[in-house]
Amino acid sequence: MNRAVFFDRDDTLIRNVPYLKNDELIEIPQGLEVYLSRLKQVGFLLFIISNQSGVARGLLTPEDVEKVNKKLLEKLGGTFFEKIYLSYEGPSQELNWDRKPQPTMIWKAATEYDVDFEKSFFVGDRLADILCGRNGGCRTIFIDQGKKDLESYISRRLSTFIVNSVFEAIEKILSTLTLKE
Repeated sequence: MNRAVFFDRDDTLIRNVPYLKNDELIEIPQGLEVYLSRLKQVGFLLFIISNQSGVARGLLTPEDVEKVNKKLLEKLGGTFFEKIYLSYEGPSQELNWDRKPQPTMIWKAATEYDVDFEKSFFVGDRLADILCGRNGGCRTIFIDQGKKDLESYISRRLSTFIVNSVFEAIEKILSTLTLKE
């Protein structure tokens, strides 16, 4: 079975621009590709798991989301991610089968890529990310942006690890490997 890292997209891998459809506005932290390479080198499969409710709200099309994701992958300059899983459901829809915090998207990855959740991580900046990872059986890493709201408080309490950046999250994942070896 494979170990994996599931990444939220907005405010985790790229700066959050609400309902992003202009691929020229994508901002990736400098050096991210080096860190992603390190995860790949030690055998992690990498995935992006993203709610894109702007589609359900009529603010984006699936094509807009795909265009942004394609540009994100181009800017990273490598084939780091096995697959990107997306939910276009809105938060007010009656049945939210795919939308985080439901673990449906990571369960799909587990089925398609033989993922062992006990050896896997979910990295994100929102409570929905932490709950998705926990609901699926992963260790979770909360990227704490210093907000003093209830959602951030609960995220800090429920996550396995708390960090301040995606770089620190990757370092934390790598450090768990050396602790076991």
